[in-house]
Amino acid sequence: MSTPNQNNKEEYDQRLKRSQQRIPEAARSSSTGERYATARIAEQEPIMRSVALSPASQQQRTVLFEPALQRVNPGGLAHLRPLRSVGQPIIDKAALKPQPLLRGPRRTKSESSLPWEWHVDRASLSDRPDDFPLLRTSRVIKLEPHVISKRISDCLQSRSIKTKISKGEGNVAKCRNTDFCKFTISLYVAGEDACDGGVLVEVHRLCGDCISFMKDCRALLNAAEGKKELHPGEDKPPFFRLPVSEMNFLKTASLPPLSQEEEVDCVNVTAELLSSRQSDTNMLGMESLEVQTDPLRSLRSTAFMASRRILNPDEQGNEGFNMHNYVMSLVIYGDDEALSAPEDSPLTAMEDHSTKLRNLAMSSLFNALSLLASENALLGAIHQEWYAEVLIPKLLRDLSTAARHPHDACYASRCLSVLARTSSDFAMAMKKAGGHEAVSSAEEVGAREFALLARYAGSYHKVLSCCV
Repeated sequence: MSTPNQNNKEEYDQRLKRSQQRIPEAARSSSTGERYATARIAEQEPIMRSVALSPASQQQRTVLFEPALQRVNPGGLAHLRPLRSVGQPIIDKAALKPQPLLRGPRRTKSESSLPWEWHVDRASLSDRPDDFPLLRTSRVIKLEPHVISKRISDCLQSRSIKTKISKGEGNVAKCRNTDFCKFTISLYVAGEDACDGGVLVEVHRLCGDCISFMKDCRALLNAAEGKKELHPGEDKPPFFRLPVSEMNFLKTASLPPLSQEEEVDCVNVTAELLSSRQSDTNMLGMESLEVQTDPLRSLRSTAFMASRRILNPDEQGNEGFNMHNYVMSLVIYGDDEALSAPEDSPLTAMEDHSTKLRNLAMSSLFNALSLLASENALLGAIHQEWYAEVLIPKLLRDLSTAARHPHDACYASRCLSVLARTSSDFAMAMKKAGGHEAVSSAEEVGAREFALLARYAGSYHKVLSCCV
């Protein structure tokens, strides 16, 4: 028989045993939580796209970085030396012969005199695809499609916009203006207005300067409606028509004079951009050089300095980086890839980049030639033999390929006009190289498709006829 003390002791032992049993469970749960905390399941993340980046040395692409200017030797002039870190080029005697002018397919007189025209019938119009929102650069015009397309083609010719009609889509015109802005013009049935003869005209910018695009877009849409078009030169900013130094706000402004060292530094910065191994930096340098050689957009003294460095390889400042060799390399060799490509094939991004780079080089060359000619300093600043035997045949070759490259032909005709007015020897060299035939072909192309080319080629033809 148990006593009360024994009962109390047994009850105490049972409670102690139960409490000891609960402590290990808590300890086990705590240790388990720590183990789970340290071994968490990896959080699921969205699948990210990745690209393999090549080393920095492989990413840099050299675009005409001090190229080997393999000039045709006009008679052992001292300035025909190789570029920095480039070996002496081998002069091939066969290359001394002038290259023949490139001629396209011959046209009859009636065909060549006809202007270019984009003709669209109502039966060929289709509904606009609904997979893309309607652009704001579009209008509905209640006229016959052939009338609208005729007005648009006339406007394209007057604004010197190179146009190619898509073979797969008869109602789409692919365009590129003088600022290398690309866009398309499409004609569609205007939906509910189809019964009333409505046509939807849509202009779509693909790439390029949006300001330049909007000028041409407004002009094209207004022309399609039959509104009077402003002359292409009337919508230019004032600094394209009047030198900055002659503007009213500068006549009363007190500006510190620009020192000779500061002007040299400005041109040297452009030379550093041109000497870069980055293609976009080269483009920025050429755009800067075109502005610096234009006395309307730069100081005349700065433009004169930059122009001499372009025209003369021995000019002071060309020791570190020869701007003459760079610009002339673009003019002489910059279009080799474009001429070798099929005529109907679209230009790749790099080919389009090279084409724009060369166009800027030819614009800078014209600025330099015209500025020094206005100061009667052109003949004393250039090596006349090289210009007569190398540069002039190349410019005439550009003029003969005006159908494929009308932008380059415009600047080629302007450069040739300056050279012909400056020296009768240059005019005689042009005549021997086929200048009359080349300019006649360019005038025909300009009358059909490119108003600027028609104007500049006509001016050059008059100069050449008077000089020879």
